[in-house]
Amino acid sequence: MSAKFRYWCGECAHKTPWLDEGEGAERLAEHYRRRHPGVEPGGDFEIRSDAQPGGCLGGVARMFLWLLG
Repeated sequence: MSAKFRYWCGECAHKTPWLDEGEGAERLAEHYRRRHPGVEPGGDFEIRSDAQPGGCLGGVARMFLWLLG
């Protein structure tokens, strides 16, 4: 399931490239550390439409971003 996720910053127009889930979340967290220090990571993500349904995958990704904050 690599290159199926793209994360969006909640503070600016930054978007990650299409990456696997873990790398995309880490890149967004790094973006927040560099560009928005002191702000809890937020934003959203999208899954490529050709990806198979992931069940609770979206919830897990949001939990990961919340825990990084």
